[in-house]
Amino acid sequence: MLEKILKEYSLVLLAACAFAVPFRAWGAQTVNPTQLPDEHIEVTAQPEKSGPVLLYSDSPEMVKGNGILYRDTVGGSVRIFLHHVNAMRSDKKIAVVVRNISSMRPVRCEVTRKGLGKSAWNYMEEGKNSQRIYFATLGKGESKTIGFSRHIELITGRGFILEPGKLLSGSIELYLNRPAEISVLMCDVKNSLDLFTENASVLPPDEYLLRGTFKDADWHYTIREPIAMQDDEVMMMHLASEEEGYAKGIDATNGMETVNCGNYGILYKISFAVSGRRPVRMVLNSLAGEFAGWAVIEKEGVERKAVPIPRHRISTAGHYYEMSEIGVLDEGNYNFIWSPPGGSNLPVRLYWENADTYIWKKS
Repeated sequence: MLEKILKEYSLVLLAACAFAVPFRAWGAQTVNPTQLPDEHIEVTAQPEKSGPVLLYSDSPEMVKGNGILYRDTVGGSVRIFLHHVNAMRSDKKIAVVVRNISSMRPVRCEVTRKGLGKSAWNYMEEGKNSQRIYFATLGKGESKTIGFSRHIELITGRGFILEPGKLLSGSIELYLNRPAEISVLMCDVKNSLDLFTENASVLPPDEYLLRGTFKDADWHYTIREPIAMQDDEVMMMHLASEEEGYAKGIDATNGMETVNCGNYGILYKISFAVSGRRPVRMVLNSLAGEFAGWAVIEKEGVERKAVPIPRHRISTAGHYYEMSEIGVLDEGNYNFIWSPPGGSNLPVRLYWENADTYIWKKS
């Protein structure tokens, strides 16, 4: 299922970030089969849902006028996922503004994680770069106090200048000790964020309706049976798919129920064990088209490696049968941590196979 209609983009070389970890093999190299496996064992597991509330702002994706792109009042642990293009003819300012409008007491805002790119015309490059930064910045936070009727801006402190045709995509995670209003907005470069946030209207969504507030944005899957491969066995798991199920929430700007098609902004953790003496190759398959992202894989909860998908270019070529290798895994307990990248096509599948042979025919 194609979640977004994408333009064609040029492929640009991206250097992989280095985590020195003693795994057997790493790096999402692209495998080029001519077909998907005829037979596989489907792995299913029910997610345990917890974690922050997600504010998802991706509609309108192509912003054609100044205004509020998404807004809600929330407290506690919050994840903001934004994905917007300046579709106007001049530079604009995109901002994420947190205002204390409901408490006479100060609101403490602690930013715990931030993964935003530098903006790009190549949407795949921007989505992939924002995820690289996101997975590298856990725990590098900052704390600020917001007095009554005051505000702070979360991207740079004063908003981000976005050129015409460029995309800004990524995630910000924060903790608010009291509820505060959060607004994602786009305005003229010289606009006062304080006055604009107070007086601007909310823009209507586009045809994709990809925005809303969603509870429990961390989904943890535990595969109960160990991964132990026979010669010709292949195991497969759906992610970010209609079969798996999409997050459901509320568009706080109009009170309408909404569905997060693709589960953008949801952080996945898939826990599994590899058993036996045979190493297992783990690959990711993007079924719906071009894909570019990052993931993290952990062994025994200690060793950690960030993996670009794919490794040697920005994105996959868009073939439904294309595979990107995550790694070759020896016996042990693993976590695969991943989130749907902005700009990429979904759903995806994870495959596990015997590492000594490729089940898929290569072109």
